[in-house]
Amino acid sequence: MSKNKQNKDQTKTKQNIQNVHDKFFKDAFSRLEVAQSFIEELFPPDIKEKINLADLKRLSESFVDGELEEYFSDIIYQTNLANQETLVTLLFEHKSYTVPFIHIQLLQYVINIWKQEIKDGKSVLSLVIPIVIHHGEQKWEYKSMKSYFVDLPQVLHKFIPDFDYLLFSLTDIGDDRLTSLNNVILSMSAMLLKHSHDENDEFMRLTPFWLEKIKELDTQKQLDFIRSVFVYIQNAINLTNKEIPTIFTKVSNNTNNIAMTIADHIREETTFNVIKNLLKKGYDASFISEITEISIKKVHEIIQKIKDSNQ
Repeated sequence: MSKNKQNKDQTKTKQNIQNVHDKFFKDAFSRLEVAQSFIEELFPPDIKEKINLADLKRLSESFVDGELEEYFSDIIYQTNLANQETLVTLLFEHKSYTVPFIHIQLLQYVINIWKQEIKDGKSVLSLVIPIVIHHGEQKWEYKSMKSYFVDLPQVLHKFIPDFDYLLFSLTDIGDDRLTSLNNVILSMSAMLLKHSHDENDEFMRLTPFWLEKIKELDTQKQLDFIRSVFVYIQNAINLTNKEIPTIFTKVSNNTNNIAMTIADHIREETTFNVIKNLLKKGYDASFISEITEISIKKVHEIIQKIKDSNQ
């Protein structure tokens, strides 16, 4: 394999993993009760007390820049300041890796929000509070906007659009704190994101916690989130098929059925992609059946599905 091809494959794999993290984060933090609990339990007290949590609502707009489509925020909530009519916009941004110039990205988000508000005819803009939730393997080193510039005379500092953001690096928050969070979805999401880089045996040492939280979710009929948890563990943690059932199948028939259904779907998708790649390399159905140990009839069925998907 050429170096360029290898680099492209590595980049694609990294992007796929990032997408798995992003999707799980959005599933969790799109829930109003999770955002409220996060603010209530983890925000600095002096900032939390200024926010009207009771009227918090999620905004559906993505505030995508037409020319810079990659600049869109993860989750956006809005409410008023406590005992005031002043709007405050809370911009939740998830990072599974470190970003050297995070202010630049956040500033683009903030400007897009303000541009949308102006377009909507608002004469007073909302206060935007950017919130970065990080769970990468590398430590996040906070830097100010001014630190991007060096040797500037003090009189010129006023031309730097300096602003701050709230940083929550999950790797720096103790497990005891995260496991004690009142909202079960927030607690489990934070722990899953934090431990998504663990080796399998480290992750499995937390099995009592995973079991406890999944049982609570099951009792609360949060079956859709249990699905999300299973898919995330399957794709981000890379546990073996022997390890995953110890977490899910000990809860209830509902949870067990969810786990088995998704596992079957993932296996089918994997088989589909394997056969698709072998076809691209010129192998015929008989050879594919032989090396994959899948019946020739099933191979022909999958080949037909591949043809149908390409039409």
